[in-house]
Amino acid sequence: MGNVNRKASKSEMAHVRRVIKEAYPDYEPVFGGHGAYGGHRAPRDHTISFRLRDQMGQFHSNVVWLIPDVLSSLTIEDIRATVSRSNGNL
Repeated sequence: MGNVNRKASKSEMAHVRRVIKEAYPDYEPVFGGHGAYGGHRAPRDHTISFRLRDQMGQFHSNVVWLIPDVLSSLTIEDIRATVSRSNGNL
């Protein structure tokens, strides 16, 4: 199946949660996946997505899509750049 990524491991998800929290300490990442935002908008199955939400429940980012193959190597700078791009800031 050409449109399916492998699933992310628990350690990869723990790493990306930690990096996002360090990059944006005032926000909580809200994770979704294929079809989590009202339809099948993910480019591939098993794609990880997140948005940043504050304590009041307001979102502060657009949907950010990640593939499992890059999760373990993401840095704070990578997350900040990816969120910035998703929000239209090039």
